[in-house]
Amino acid sequence: MSDGLPPLRRGQAWEIPGRRSGHTLLVVEADPALSVFPRTAVTVLVDTTGTAPDTLLSNRITAPVTGDVIGTQIMTLTVSAITAGKYLGIVPDEEMNAVSRTLRIALDLTD
Repeated sequence: MSDGLPPLRRGQAWEIPGRRSGHTLLVVEADPALSVFPRTAVTVLVDTTGTAPDTLLSNRITAPVTGDVIGTQIMTLTVSAITAGKYLGIVPDEEMNAVSRTLRIALDLTD
């Protein structure tokens, strides 16, 4: 990555441009997969409007941005599309663990 930005990794929050307004995304792909497939990254939408319903498939994050991670809004984007946006920072480990649990439920990856 250029411009002094850190390499893309799990837990990073980014604000990327959209058609009508920006979107806040959270990188949820595992770091080893980001190394093997360096041109794309799996992300999930973070609703920063405060209007997302509190459901089994959503999680609240408080840093580096406050919002609700919507576990059903998963998308793969090119790294260039993500890094064209604004890097916001890293979500704390405890909150990422909660996001991981929600994604396992959303994707039916539980035992």
